[in-house]
Amino acid sequence: MFQIFVFCCLCCCRLVGVFGDELKSVSVMEGESVTLQSGVTEIQPDDEIMWRFGTNGPLIAKTNGVTNMFPDNLDERFRDRLKLDKKTGSLTITNTRAEHSGVYEVEISTSRSETKHRFTVTVTAHLTTPDISSSPRAPPPSSSSSPSSTPPSSSSPSSSSEVHAHSCDSAEAVLRLVVTALMGVAAAAAAVLLINDIRATRAKTEKAEQMS
Repeated sequence: MFQIFVFCCLCCCRLVGVFGDELKSVSVMEGESVTLQSGVTEIQPDDEIMWRFGTNGPLIAKTNGVTNMFPDNLDERFRDRLKLDKKTGSLTITNTRAEHSGVYEVEISTSRSETKHRFTVTVTAHLTTPDISSSPRAPPPSSSSSPSSTPPSSSSPSSSSEVHAHSCDSAEAVLRLVVTALMGVAAAAAAVLLINDIRATRAKTEKAEQMS
């Protein structure tokens, strides 16, 4: 009886050594990054940290503190999304999606012990809010109304005023363009006359100097 009790105690101690912590829950919004802490302060020589997706699932990342390794047959959902900290062995999943939800397991192997931690990751999608700013559509006219009951359409004074104002604005814009063009032509002509006058004055001065 005593031997059975000792055996059960040893089994419990072994389980505690393997799963050092209880299952940790981590939540993240879709599109953001999440980091799963290994619990290691600094990886020592001969240490090895392995990450798996699912309990005893396929290997997705491994590091010994010097080299980070990702399997060639890595699941496409993790392709170019995993990062390993070479100092602590913590795993970061970038640009998370709903397909990244699940259980992650880290196995820490040292020269003295072997420990496992598990995490359950939940990726929550962003909620879309309905657009309430758009006004509701007007209901279609009733088919029961007869054509004779429809009053004849006539242009309202406000519509005429708007058309007249628009015409005035257009005319004013055209007038401004014409005035601007004329001012530009006048400025160019004045510049040409000024240059010609300067040239003529310079020529007279040079001729006078030559004669003297």
